[in-house]
Amino acid sequence: MKRRASLVWMMAAVLVVACSKPQPPQLTPRSAQLSAVLPDGVELALLIDARNPNPFPIVASRVTGVFELPDGTELGRGESSEAFTLPSEGSAALSAKLKVRWNSLSALAPYAMAAKPLPYRLRGSARIGGERLNVDVPFSIDGQLTPEQVVSAGLRGAGSLLQPR
Repeated sequence: MKRRASLVWMMAAVLVVACSKPQPPQLTPRSAQLSAVLPDGVELALLIDARNPNPFPIVASRVTGVFELPDGTELGRGESSEAFTLPSEGSAALSAKLKVRWNSLSALAPYAMAAKPLPYRLRGSARIGGERLNVDVPFSIDGQLTPEQVVSAGLRGAGSLLQPR
């Protein structure tokens, strides 16, 4: 009888584990560094610590982000389509290059003219999952561009606006 009760408990435990919902991964941004000033924006090198609590690996297919001032003024949006894999029940440091295209150069002008650092917030998400089921896991990181980077980004961005199309 004890053996039978023990077997029932083991089967119940297996069913509970087998039927449990997948847990969302945790993303913790470690850094966002300016890696290039482009004619129409900037490229940010993101480093994100990711933790997958599930007993199976998960694929992340893209990273998107909104580059904004601390007051919420949007300067641009970007995306990276580099895929990476989160190991099962493990952690990984993920890197992604996010190309952010300016949509508001006028917001850079006061920082460029005053030669002040530009504080920013990057609000983003990583698309995690497969072809049929996926979820966007959000993250946010704050940083700042130096006055030189602001001037360079503004000059190159303004130059691209003057280019014939």
